[in-house]
Amino acid sequence: MTAKKKQPQPAPTLPEAKKALFSAFSLCRKAGKLVMGYDACVEAAVAGKIVRIFYAADASESTVSRLKFETEGLAAAKPLPLAQQDLLEISRKPVAIYAVTDENLNRLCEMKRKQCEDLITKEEVSQ
Repeated sequence: MTAKKKQPQPAPTLPEAKKALFSAFSLCRKAGKLVMGYDACVEAAVAGKIVRIFYAADASESTVSRLKFETEGLAAAKPLPLAQQDLLEISRKPVAIYAVTDENLNRLCEMKRKQCEDLITKEEVSQ
């Protein structure tokens, strides 16, 4: 028997990358490792229970600056390329702030977020 060679996977499109990021957050929620909402995320950060904070693309500037101030030195806050509306299936209501409490799931979410960020940058450069 001959082993089949794996074909290289084509690079995902931005919609595919956003869907993968959404799936990563969905997995966090199903695993019970996702904290949702401003107050809950800040509380969890102060208690040392979170690895990273993420905020929706349409989170207000004042919310993001206040969040960064209150969690400085506790957890990094990263922007998502997804709006609150895009995350409704996970949160059931508009939520701008999310936090992941598991290191492995955080790596998955951050990898998918970075992939989206790179594709967005690539699109902006090509325009």
